[in-house]
Amino acid sequence: MEASVPFLVATAGPIQGKRVPITPEGIILGRETGVDVVIPSDGVSRMHARVLLHNGAVWVQDQGSRNGVFVNDKRVVRHKQLSPGDALTVGEQSFTIEIQVVSSDPMETIPTQESALPMPLAPPRSMFRGPVGATVVVAVLLLVALVVLLVFIR
Repeated sequence: MEASVPFLVATAGPIQGKRVPITPEGIILGRETGVDVVIPSDGVSRMHARVLLHNGAVWVQDQGSRNGVFVNDKRVVRHKQLSPGDALTVGEQSFTIEIQVVSSDPMETIPTQESALPMPLAPPRSMFRGPVGATVVVAVLLLVALVVLLVFIR
């Protein structure tokens, strides 16, 4: 099974290169220590903006900032839905939204065209080799079987 995970990606400004997954609870952008994404810039309010997931879409909300929040160079009055590739600007900091498809296997990530790496990384393969690895695999399978059995017994 695959899931799409949206990321806020800093494309220019003081924190260029930072990638933050966007959660349903939202992430707060601001200058104040303690917010989710700290942007060290005088043009950024202490709690400037919130980016969150709602009904399967990514939204940005201005948190009463002094200098405003902009999407594709247009000021956001209350809130605005974002799409992959939109330019979000907070002070001197620019962001974009990227969607990354993640498989149900935590060891495997399937990059989308927007977030593809130039060269795919191979997953580690030496983890379950040899007698110790086989023992770990058997122990995990037994544990899963026990949990499934306990769930069905109740």
